Amino acid sequence: MTVSRALRTPDLVSDHLREKIQQVVDELGYIPNKAAGALASAQSHSIALVIPSLFEKACAVFLPKFQHALNKAGYQLLIGYSDYSVTQEENLVSTFLESRPAGVVLFGQEHTKRTHQLLKSTNTIVLEIAEQRSKEDYLNIGFDYFEVGKTCTKHLIEQGFQHIGFIGARGDHFTLQHQLHGWQSAMIESYLTPDHFLTTPDAPSSQLGAEGLAKLLLRDSGLDALVCSHEDIAIGALFECHRRVLKVPKDMAIMCLEGSAMGEHAYPSLTCAEFDYETMGTKAAEKLIQAIKGGLFESSTLLKYKLKRRASTAG
Repeated sequence: MTVSRALRTPDLVSDHLREKIQQVVDELGYIPNKAAGALASAQSHSIALVIPSLFEKACAVFLPKFQHALNKAGYQLLIGYSDYSVTQEENLVSTFLESRPAGVVLFGQEHTKRTHQLLKSTNTIVLEIAEQRSKEDYLNIGFDYFEVGKTCTKHLIEQGFQHIGFIGARGDHFTLQHQLHGWQSAMIESYLTPDHFLTTPDAPSSQLGAEGLAKLLLRDSGLDALVCSHEDIAIGALFECHRRVLKVPKDMAIMCLEGSAMGEHAYPSLTCAEFDYETMGTKAAEKLIQAIKGGLFESSTLLKYKLKRRASTAG
């Protein structure tokens, strides 16, 4: 019992005794069986997270703060990589649930029917992040990407641009669809034609920005502004403008719906929407821990973003 107490709640054991126990643990190479402990106590201290990307900003910036907050509260993180595949996400969720985690965290709101069934059958606390909620059963923290797309497009219209195109990556993902619908809504409300858009299921890249702008200009040489879903795409479009000797923003205004401080150092500096994914990571962990412990919490949290107006859209 003393050894068990020293391993589970070391603060309740004297320093001298804890050091002696740790010495034996190190000599034996003993690893506690957390799964057995969770079954015995009906409590788990692991959190399962399925992320769609290891590199894109929403995931890469969110993760360190999220894990730090969980570790500080005594929870360990199990991470799975879905590569934007809802089928792979389903497989990962099924595997993670075998360990009975205290909570499951999923990016976005698009999941398979079986994933929903699995989560419901285990009665596990579920937190959806990045996008607004899809089911009342789940906790949620995220951004309104429809509003982001609409607000950014309205900014271009207010600057006097009327022939506005759209280039987006991850075209089969809900985030991109919300952004695109926001762009279309702003165009229609201003009696402008939302015809010039190009989306792809591929990952964002500067090549997509350069080639996409070239294709849109073939459709309409009068195009005078461009909304891009990602910063990489906007940078590629900016390079293509330089190659064609198109002045930005006089001949072509460019902005992106998910930027960073890097855009400030582009030439000209890039107008963008910026999201505080670090804060999202901390708040997501806090909300999840409160729910696990049965405390008071808001089931849904809508985070704010900032529209950084820079030289690339100055009318």
